[in-house]
Amino acid sequence: MKQLLDDFLKQLALTRSGSQATQQAYRHDITQFIDYCVNEGVSSLQDVDTYVMRGFIASLKSGKKAISNRSLARKFAALRSFYKYLLLHDHVTINPFASLKTPKKANHLPAFLMINEIRDLLNSISKDGEAAVRDRVMIELMYACGLRVSETAGLTIHQIDFANRLLRITGKGRKERLVPFYPSIGKQLKNYIDVYRPMLLKQKKHSFVFVNLRGDKLTERGVQDILKRRALSAGLNQILHPHMLRHSFATHLLDNGADLRTVQELLGHQNLSTTQIYTHISVDRLKQVYRDAFEKEGEKK
Repeated sequence: MKQLLDDFLKQLALTRSGSQATQQAYRHDITQFIDYCVNEGVSSLQDVDTYVMRGFIASLKSGKKAISNRSLARKFAALRSFYKYLLLHDHVTINPFASLKTPKKANHLPAFLMINEIRDLLNSISKDGEAAVRDRVMIELMYACGLRVSETAGLTIHQIDFANRLLRITGKGRKERLVPFYPSIGKQLKNYIDVYRPMLLKQKKHSFVFVNLRGDKLTERGVQDILKRRALSAGLNQILHPHMLRHSFATHLLDNGADLRTVQELLGHQNLSTTQIYTHISVDRLKQVYRDAFEKEGEKK
């Protein structure tokens, strides 16, 4: 069974239909299901029926380590995709997860940084030294273009159009989008690529924009580590996750009058409903501004 899982993950990697993080999550979730099947005496994935499937779901929901609907939805997506692959390659004759209803996810408002926090973060990074210049440019580009961590780590020089100030990004599901960048970040990016990137490359040859100290492509984990370290140095009162810069990008666009469809296009969201969560943040902030203004007015009276 685990050989079929390996084959499935290789197919995912070849088609690039999922980021490294997605592939790791799928491996974990499907392995968990396979282990459950083995413990229950199910020797073949063909033998999985509704009874086995519901038993697995019950095991996830019970005990002290009961998982959230969000995690459950991810596991369902992984298993549905895995069985679709098995069905396509004649390893099974039915997909027991095809008709399974996905549990509703709780709408947690995404965390984001205020504009002054973004400014403080960037200003805390030295403008000298190849690693510092790389970090500053990378963080500002992630914020200015709303990039995912996988898109940042995978960015190549060929995706940058300096003449028109555009990035050509291939996001989730191989969906392509064009994202503009402002002149000042364009100058910083060009300077990094022309002057500092060659120092980091150490004579290695590849087209990835962001390079680690060994001259290799900066990994997604490497990007995450840099953000955490730089946020700590800047004195931010929270751990900085890559998606927080993307959330900040979307929130600040809406705060400054961008329409939802434009933000959807810039983020590369397939469904508008995914983008709509940011409107809740902006409405909450409008209410806070309103309250602050009228409370101060009331105090004067």
